[in-house]
Order: sequence, then structure tokens, then C-alpha cells
Amino acid sequence: MNVAAAVTHLLPLPAGGGIAAPLDVVELQTELDVLADEALRARRQGLSLLSAVRDPRFPALHGFHQGLRDALFLEIPEELEPWARLAANGAGNPPLQHMLFDFARGSDDDRRSALQAALAELLVFEAIRLRLFVTAFRGEEFEVVGGEESDIDAIAYAEVATLLHHPDLADPEVRPLTVLLASASVSLARDAQSRAEELRDTGEDTREELRMRARLRAALRELRLPEAVLLENALAALLGEERRELADLQAERPLALDGMTRQAMDQRVSRGRRALAHPRSTWPRRRRPALFDLLQRA
Repeated sequence: MNVAAAVTHLLPLPAGGGIAAPLDVVELQTELDVLADEALRARRQGLSLLSAVRDPRFPALHGFHQGLRDALFLEIPEELEPWARLAANGAGNPPLQHMLFDFARGSDDDRRSALQAALAELLVFEAIRLRLFVTAFRGEEFEVVGGEESDIDAIAYAEVATLLHHPDLADPEVRPLTVLLASASVSLARDAQSRAEELRDTGEDTREELRMRARLRAALRELRLPEAVLLENALAALLGEERRELADLQAERPLALDGMTRQAMDQRVSRGRRALAHPRSTWPRRRRPALFDLLQRA
């Protein structure tokens, strides 16, 4: 079994109960093969995954990294909600966790082995990063002390780089992804504590600005994905970020904005701005739960 076939089995697809699998596995394996090629190319150029997923020279990696984040906030269709709940509540299959780690720790003696190792390392990193994202943004606390999504990426990658080859994770009684996530969660808490201590020496204006940004970002995470992406961009100055042209934003965030006209995007921004100034009941919030919502409750 090659790595693309193996890692699709790691996904929490339903084993029974009449729930149809929501994925085209053949298409998924093809996309994983492209990711493997780019991940290996980045590795052989001496780039870490943390750098490669932000590098436009690796469009598949960049799109996969951003797309996974945005997918957390897509409303789940009613017919797929049972599967999504399985995915959110599943404790993980230890043999499959070990299979993924075995691939990631593999040698690069030949191209096939090297591709398997590069892809598996990417998937371990993304799995830890997404779970850590949910942990960090269950509330506003991490952002109140200045934490950013990029910090989540860095913490997740540091844990993978440090622990991926630790011999204890090869123990068949150990769930390696679970251990890695637990270690990353400890690092996240330490990072937040360190930031809080540094903030004690700053002025109240700085602390209030961080609180305002945290409240705004928490509000945006409640919205439907297109509105969240568009309003985050429209309010970029308040968030300390750079505003993007809508055409560029659409190209960068296809999961949220693909197929929308410029007029439709402008209208959503206008309506969203007005709605945020009123009670939450008027906000363009999700009508159905997203995976982020289910993971928060798991």
C-alpha cells in the first residue's frame, strides 16, 4: 500500500450504519500525490514545512494549508453531519496512527519512500495544527495576549519536528498523534503564559487594542465563511493586517469565495458591516454547524 492509499484510511470515514462516505477517495489520493511531490521538493531544498506551506513556489502545499483552515468553518450539509460528528468525536485508530507515523519516520533511500515520508510528515503537522487551532480559539484568551494563527502553526510544527522521531512514539501501546497533540497543548499554554507576562510591562492602550482585536476575530469566527473572510479583509486595519484586493483575496481563499462576482462580494461586505453594528441575532452567522463547532464541543 502506498502512502496516498494508506493515509486515506486514517480519515474517520464511517465503517457502517448506512452513512455514505462523503469523499471521492480516488480524487483525494491524486491530490495527495501532488502534495507529496511538493513536500519532497521543499524538503530537498532545505525548507521546513512551516516555510513551505507559506511559499508561493509550492501552490499545492499553500492551498492545502489554507484550505484546511477554511474547511473548519464550512457549514456541514445535513446529509454529512453524521459523518462529521464521527470525525469530531473519534478518538483515533491506534494502528492507523502508527501507520502514518511509520511512513513519516521512513527513510529516503528511494524516491517512493521519500515521497511517503514527506507526505506523512505534512499530514501529521496539519492534523496537530488543526486540533491545536480549535483548542486555542475556543475563546478569546490566546488572542487577548497577542497570539496569532501563525503562532499556532509554529507551535504545531515545532512539536512535530521535535517528537516525530522520538522512540517512545513507536510503542504499540502509545497513540502518537494523541501524545503529540497533548505536548503541543502544553506548549500552547506556556506560550500564552509567556505572552501574558510580557504584556504586564506594556501600556493599557496596547492591552485594550489586543482585547478589541480578539473580540472582533471571535465574532468573525461565528459568521458564515464567505462573510468572515470578506469582513476580515475589509476590517484589516483594525486587525493590524494588510488589506487585499478582492480579486487577489478570491484567488487565495477559493473555498470561501470561488464563483462570487465582485458585486456579490461588495454587497456581502456592506451588509456584514451593518449587521455587526447590531445585536448578534442579525449577524450573518452559520445556519448549520461547521466542523469547528463540533470539535469545540467534542
